[in-house]
Amino acid sequence: MLIRYLIINGVVLGLGALIACGSVSTTPPPLPATAELARHGQRIVEGLGACGHCHNVSGEPTAPLAGGRLLQDKFGPVSSPNITLAASGIGSWSEGDLLHLFRAYRRPNGEMIAPAFHSGIEWISDNDVGAITTYIRSLPAVDNLVEHRELSFIDRNTTGFFDSKAEVRGLVPQIPRNFKVEYGQYLVDQVARCGSCHSLPEGIVTSERYMAGGQEIFFDGASKIAPDITSSTESGLGGWSADEMKNFLMTGRTRDGRQVDSRFCPVRFYRRATPEEIDAVVTYLRTVPSISD
Repeated sequence: MLIRYLIINGVVLGLGALIACGSVSTTPPPLPATAELARHGQRIVEGLGACGHCHNVSGEPTAPLAGGRLLQDKFGPVSSPNITLAASGIGSWSEGDLLHLFRAYRRPNGEMIAPAFHSGIEWISDNDVGAITTYIRSLPAVDNLVEHRELSFIDRNTTGFFDSKAEVRGLVPQIPRNFKVEYGQYLVDQVARCGSCHSLPEGIVTSERYMAGGQEIFFDGASKIAPDITSSTESGLGGWSADEMKNFLMTGRTRDGRQVDSRFCPVRFYRRATPEEIDAVVTYLRTVPSISD
């Protein structure tokens, strides 16, 4: 996967990162916390990153990220944590702790965060991770103590058999935006993490069904089966035009006029993305083959 990020259409990006990966054992240092970096982080958090879709109870882009929304993964119900700087949130975390969470899926105490809701964040670029952490650390603290779910050793090592993640070390470069398909894939897989809902993960005897839908998604005690968003003309988006796909991401309306349930699909966040980002996402999704192809 690292090679895909370093070599795009024959253009080598950050070759030093490839060399460094064999020797670097720590998370890259934080970027300078500038106002522009914080604004960039806000665009991600309140846009395609859709952090508030899980980390606040209303699912609104600008609501405090104080947690408490009821989610569910293969381990059962879980409430999203408070990620503001309150003592009941991440107030005791350093910026390095936040960076390490992205690269290693680990809290400062060594516990693993829920992979089902975060898969892909480990490959968010250094610049975007720095922007996200800078913005989150600029937000006011909101005290909201959310009950922490404890998983047993047996659950972690049976139900969670495929959940182990290798720590990403060294530089993770930015994908150039002029490589529209690759940039779109980065936004879909790492920033928006569309596969968290739309892909069925691999099992002991089954392969991953990438973007082909079929996974049951739970929010606030309700559930929905995520649809196929591959280019399949039978069950996916193969019959949609690029403009119809862009319109859906900006309005939440399907090509036949139905309004998507925003409890499940964070279209309220997607409509805050830039036209360039939406165009890249649509360009990439139109290349994703049907699993029957």
